[in-house]
Amino acid sequence: MADRAEATLDVALVLRRSMVAPFADPGPVFGGLALLVILPGLATRLADAQGDIDTLLLILRMLLAMLYVAATAPVIVARVQARPMRLGAALARATPGVQVALLIGAAIVVGLTLHLFAQHGSPAGWALDVLLLSGVLLGASVLMPVVPLAVVEALTPLAAIRRAAALTSGNRNRILGLVLLGGLTLAPLAALGPGSGGFWGTVLFEAAAWLVAAVLPALVYAGLLESKPRW
Repeated sequence: MADRAEATLDVALVLRRSMVAPFADPGPVFGGLALLVILPGLATRLADAQGDIDTLLLILRMLLAMLYVAATAPVIVARVQARPMRLGAALARATPGVQVALLIGAAIVVGLTLHLFAQHGSPAGWALDVLLLSGVLLGASVLMPVVPLAVVEALTPLAAIRRAAALTSGNRNRILGLVLLGGLTLAPLAALGPGSGGFWGTVLFEAAAWLVAAVLPALVYAGLLESKPRW
């Protein structure tokens, strides 16, 4: 029998589930979104803090958003497996997912720092941007299910990364397609995001982006677990 890593992901099924799964458990999914993403965002913007306080509040918001992603993952996976889970139970087991999310967040910060050096319009700067974008897409296609599997399987960050790389083997083009589709879905809202849509446009975009970040990887993980081997 083929290894699970060689199973074929049913992309159409993932997309169908993405239209249903969040609404099957609206309390944990949307309640958690309001509690851990929307309300902290509103509070920090209304506070209009400056300097170090603003930086600390931004870090706190990111930690809460990562907690939301880590807590939502087992809720979505449990729904797919017909085992409904409450938000409280999901929060209690979210630590491995938060640890992985922090590691990914650190890598993103490094990438953004490098991106600052690409803002000079030269061929070298353009090449650096292309390299960074390629790295992001490659990382997403290889590690898409890393947070959900870290939570569900209670793995350490490095073990979760190895497991995700093995699980996505043979399906990375499909996962990349889902990543790009998710980006296209958010594109209209991006026009309402920071710098263009004002206060409420930014709140809406951030909520939608974190919802996609929580739901899509969990559905990909669930789909990979149940996929039939290709051979």
